[in-house]
Amino acid sequence: MPALQRRHNKWRAKIRVPERLQADHGGRKFLQKTLEALDRPSARLEAAAWELKIKTEWAAKSDAPQARSALRELYRQIQAEAEAGVFILEDDPHSYDAVTAGIGYELEKIEERHGRGELPEAERVRVMALQDAAAARMGRVVPPRKELEPTFRELADEYLKLWKTQHELKETNTEQQKVATFDLFGGYWGSRPIREVRKKDAAEFLDALRQMNPMWGKSPKARSMSWPELQENFGGQAKGMSDATINRHAATLKSYWAWAQERDYCEGNNPFSGFHKRLKEGRNVKGYLAWEPHELEQLFNPPPKRRDVTEVMLVAMYSGMRLDEIASLTRGQIRTEAGVTYANVVDAKTAAGERRVPIHPELSWLAKRAEGDPAERIWPRFNCEGPGKKAGADAGKEFSRFKLARGFASRRKAFHSFRKNFVGQLEEAGVPQSDAAHVVGHEVGFTYRTYNPNGLSLQRLADIVALIRYPGLSLPNPGDA
Repeated sequence: MPALQRRHNKWRAKIRVPERLQADHGGRKFLQKTLEALDRPSARLEAAAWELKIKTEWAAKSDAPQARSALRELYRQIQAEAEAGVFILEDDPHSYDAVTAGIGYELEKIEERHGRGELPEAERVRVMALQDAAAARMGRVVPPRKELEPTFRELADEYLKLWKTQHELKETNTEQQKVATFDLFGGYWGSRPIREVRKKDAAEFLDALRQMNPMWGKSPKARSMSWPELQENFGGQAKGMSDATINRHAATLKSYWAWAQERDYCEGNNPFSGFHKRLKEGRNVKGYLAWEPHELEQLFNPPPKRRDVTEVMLVAMYSGMRLDEIASLTRGQIRTEAGVTYANVVDAKTAAGERRVPIHPELSWLAKRAEGDPAERIWPRFNCEGPGKKAGADAGKEFSRFKLARGFASRRKAFHSFRKNFVGQLEEAGVPQSDAAHVVGHEVGFTYRTYNPNGLSLQRLADIVALIRYPGLSLPNPGDA
């Protein structure tokens, strides 16, 4: 709200000019306007309308949603003031009460100023706010003004802001994925509010996604494309996004609708429900595959030129650890207790992922890396990237380039495949799933979690890890370097 001053029986309003726009106003930091209103309530309304006009002009130079936001703020402010009795008029015996009498008088003044002609946008908002304030004072239900509601994408930002306040929420790709979902549907839906979304709209959107090239997000140009442009360049594919990806988009939108419904931004049945498809391995889910012995031979002979890439591959084969867990390891995470050297995995993907992984005898060279600054990463050449500033993203890119150069183009053969090799060997050796879970960082189930919360001893974990063997393979030994 602009600052108001009264000088010589005149009211004057004053607002601050954003620093980025001061050059457009001759370097001035403030704008001032002498108002026509004689009383303070009317002056506040006139000042608010003037401020809205200025902010709308500023918004036109940057972001259109800011203009809608300014209109909403003006509406809320006037409605609240009107309901609180700012425009009270005591001498109207025909009115519901003095407050509604004052509101009626303000509406009459607007009509006198503009007649029956079309009202400027700010004045229309003032009329809506005054009318709704009067209705509320008289106990009527005031429906939301759809023309003032935030757009689907604007409201999604509020949802994300609150979503990120969750305690112990880890910085992962989850936020980026949600933003991508909201950007896609926001592009499809345009400037309309979430309230207007219907089941057929959700179905049409998800059907379009099913026909979009799953690699569309890899194109730098895609980020600046409109929804029609995305469809023109990446839509209409015979085989588009996977069922798992569609499930994720639908689940994100379903949760967002439920959140918005709790806050009266929409009502009725959730239009994004009912689209989840059951995933079944081999039918609509194709997971990672373990490396075959001859493929491992092809990967390591000769080994990668980058020594750090070679080493993280070996660690994955003999520990079952995830790429980010390995690439982020610091010297201080390599520890020894009760005669067992282990990697202390922290800040993992899940709570179950935080664990102690004994160092396999074939990785004895890794124990020597604990010497030095405990905070220093063992493989510092991998850059910290992504939302959580982890090294795994960069390490993954390096490995992807390497495996492609060795002739492995399938997405089912990836760094995660080393983890498949590790788990497969434990299964072949007859290690109980509950025991293997402690090593690889999976949930162990209710019984073991409840009655054995401390897990397995380090020695038992070391015995499990020592079962891993790759007979017949010629593998490099970094300790020899």
